[in-house]
Amino acid sequence: MIKINDASASETVWRRVGYAVPVETTVNPMRLGKRLAAVASLIPEGAVVADIGTDHAYLPVYLVMQKTSPRVIAIEKSPQNCQRARETVNLFNLGEKIEVRCGDGLSALQEEDRVDLVVIAGLGGKTICRLLMTAGEKLERYRRLVLQPMGDASLLRRWLLARGFALAEERLALERGFFYEVMAVEKGCTYVADPIYYELGPGLMEAKDPLLIPWLQQKIKNSRHVLDGLGKRAKGPRDGRYLYFLARHKKMEEVLRHVCHGQ
Repeated sequence: MIKINDASASETVWRRVGYAVPVETTVNPMRLGKRLAAVASLIPEGAVVADIGTDHAYLPVYLVMQKTSPRVIAIEKSPQNCQRARETVNLFNLGEKIEVRCGDGLSALQEEDRVDLVVIAGLGGKTICRLLMTAGEKLERYRRLVLQPMGDASLLRRWLLARGFALAEERLALERGFFYEVMAVEKGCTYVADPIYYELGPGLMEAKDPLLIPWLQQKIKNSRHVLDGLGKRAKGPRDGRYLYFLARHKKMEEVLRHVCHGQ
């Protein structure tokens, strides 16, 4: 439990998170939304964490208050965003355990920071690839990366596996009607039996994630919309893109059937 003397400041933080303001100024550990909670679930206890693109620093505050992480470096690119993160950290009186640092991605980290795990959540898959490419050999320093792309998850998986990373764990989260994919990667090798699993996530299939079936159903529904749109064009079903998406659609339906039958 953390005691915050300024009740209005406490109220500001809780309203930002999207929960009702506590009656007392003694605040229980911060509760995260389903997306960030899924990210936090892939962080092992005791890991020193760097949170790239920390936004309001809700995840670092949560990790420290839950005693998951003894120390977190919260990184933002712009001074304005850094100030916003510092406000949250200061409100919870966690300045000794959470350092807010301005910088561009992993380039803001140094070897002496002794970071075990890097989180990049809430950015596009292409942007995450760019940040990891820029880091280059520095990625060897970290035992685990926890990534939550807002799109292009299949591209990100391909990039990671091609560069010697293994998909250690994968999770799904459902928040406000949207599905999110979260993956923990480490150095190693993941065998992908079929290219469709770059999109569907081999870890999700193996773990039989509780959200797997509704997520697959949603992806198939979206795929059908794409096919309907392509079918109305001049070439229609003879179009190369249509044939590609049709084959992809059928493969996803096949995977869903296997999942539903427990295969």
